Amino acid sequence: MSIAKKMYYQAARLVNLSLLKGAPTRLLLPYHHLVSNEQLPYVKHLYPYKGVRAFERDLDYLLKHFKPVGLREIIMAARRQTPLPAHAFLLTFDDGLKEVAEVIAPLLRQKGVPAAFFLNSAFIDNRSLFYRFKMSLLVEALQQPQSKATLTALGEVLHTDGSPEAIIQAVKRIRYGNRALTDAAGTVLGLDFNAWLAEHQPFMSSAQIQALVEQGFAIGGHSVDHPYYQDLTLEEMLQQTTESVETLVNRFKLDYRAFAFPHSDAGIPKAFFDKLLQGPEPAVDLIFGTGNQRADIHPHILHRFNCERPELDIEAAVKGILIYNRLQEIRGKSVIRRD
Repeated sequence: MSIAKKMYYQAARLVNLSLLKGAPTRLLLPYHHLVSNEQLPYVKHLYPYKGVRAFERDLDYLLKHFKPVGLREIIMAARRQTPLPAHAFLLTFDDGLKEVAEVIAPLLRQKGVPAAFFLNSAFIDNRSLFYRFKMSLLVEALQQPQSKATLTALGEVLHTDGSPEAIIQAVKRIRYGNRALTDAAGTVLGLDFNAWLAEHQPFMSSAQIQALVEQGFAIGGHSVDHPYYQDLTLEEMLQQTTESVETLVNRFKLDYRAFAFPHSDAGIPKAFFDKLLQGPEPAVDLIFGTGNQRADIHPHILHRFNCERPELDIEAAVKGILIYNRLQEIRGKSVIRRD
């Protein structure tokens, strides 16, 4: 995090929360990926995350100042056009990592907090490994000394010079469209991703997901295999979305349909939302973006904000996002435009 952002959030913590809550009907939507005290090699080079104690402190703060609501409650309010409880919040978690079942859900049940978990259908039961997890494993391997021959071969595969620094940067630039490079680089480094997946199983099983549903938690689609939607055609966006949602609806007998964008919803065309939300029987009930609590072109599009950075407790994150929302309103940019 930049020095400017740190100063911003430090200043935000000093503001009285009662001055920032604004309209009591505004829904607070913080999101995480996982909570763990472990340094997980398949995640550590992608994004930071909080430990158990920090997450518990965040939960206590939210419960003190806001009211937890469930995804189904939000969907029913949207369908009926009725308000939610004042100052409500919903916790959401992306990608369906096993820490959801092993760490997060037990803490949430203990404190009586509902949550929604957004899952990639291709990763359920560890049937495939997210290409970005492969990227993190590659970077982890490159933290160790490698032979000159290995570095030269990696440079050829990744179209860069053979220095470890250049190779790591090239790995970090891999996108969904050229994700096969992760397998090619893994072969050079002697990494067997299929064997790693079978041994470590980072994602939840169907049985674990079913248990969450039976415990009252909600689930939703998060695309099939986590692409950047900005790199897809409209048809591919719709296929990724509907397949992930319908897989969950059919497998876990859901009577609702929710979807959360992987990565970002920035630049997604209006036609995408029209296809999914219009008509007497829309394809999804709610869509969650990453636009930091802003409004959108349709009331069934809601925007979340990141609250998993360990250097920020939830008080700073919440106050920071609420101040940001106020500033956006003043600037006339509180509603996201779609072309």
